Amino acid sequence: MLAALASYLPEGRLTNAELVDRFGQGDAAQISEDTGIDSRCIAADGEFTSDMAARAAEALFAQRPSYRELIDTLILVTVTPDFAMPATAPLVQHALGLGKDIAAYDISLGCSGYPYALHQVAALIESGRARKVLLITADRMTVYTSHAGQDIQTLFGDAATASLIVASDLGDPGEHDGPDVPGGGALGGVIGEGRFGSDGSGADRLWVPTSGTRGFAGQLTREVPSPTLEMNGIDVFAFTLRVVGKHVQQFLESQGLAVDDIDLFVFHQANRFMIEHLRRRLKIDEERFAVHIAKVGNTVSSTIPLALEQALADGAVKAGQRVLLVGFGVGYSWGSVLLDYSG
Repeated sequence: MLAALASYLPEGRLTNAELVDRFGQGDAAQISEDTGIDSRCIAADGEFTSDMAARAAEALFAQRPSYRELIDTLILVTVTPDFAMPATAPLVQHALGLGKDIAAYDISLGCSGYPYALHQVAALIESGRARKVLLITADRMTVYTSHAGQDIQTLFGDAATASLIVASDLGDPGEHDGPDVPGGGALGGVIGEGRFGSDGSGADRLWVPTSGTRGFAGQLTREVPSPTLEMNGIDVFAFTLRVVGKHVQQFLESQGLAVDDIDLFVFHQANRFMIEHLRRRLKIDEERFAVHIAKVGNTVSSTIPLALEQALADGAVKAGQRVLLVGFGVGYSWGSVLLDYSG
């Protein structure tokens, strides 16, 4: 059961007007119209993925303090680890002062990372190998975009989220910690079935080529001062339209469901232009389609939990409803998971 959600957004901001000044071209209002993004969160100097991850977790423990001592597994989804080695999750475990007898590891996935991780956590809990899991998404994408072009800097921002996932037979964690916190996921979403896919032939359409052992020790070179995100926007858009809509339809059919049976769709918030195309193609009503990108930008693995957290805070998810989470992008990879808020 997804029992609580919290997030951390860095205080730094990059507005469209600042982007126009930086590159000497474009129009701030047109950028907002095209992408749905007015500004993006920017991590401070010296603030890295583990720092943001720990701050999101602290926000969650402020909601559910009794669970700080009970976490048995910590999973961090990120494509911007503090180091190539060691993994970042143990650094977060140490920063939070969690027990040393817990599992702590990274999942290296981007835009589809949250559905993938939820699916894995559900399997761990259903098998009895975990009971109380802290799932964190965190990416300081601007470390890879600061030397990129305007099209890339327009899209990406920094953020982290923390999810508390517990075995359903434990009940609502809020019962032990006092009143429910707005946006805390008081209803409790049961993690249902998932469906996933990947196509590594598209890896170089959205990547950081001068990174990892192949990037450092191989033959890939770029005239940039640091590892920099590269994106073939046309190919990524074509992949999204070709694969994601069909994936959603096939998944729903496999569960005996139709689009109208889903009360809220939470897609990866790539940009408004892309997700609006998907919404129209799938014939999803606007009121059942979450959009949460204007003030945060594309935060990679955090876009889905950020949008879900906002939907919960707004009362857009009610008892007895189904929510479908849909991730897609880096890899290429894609995946969907159902949440059942039957109460």
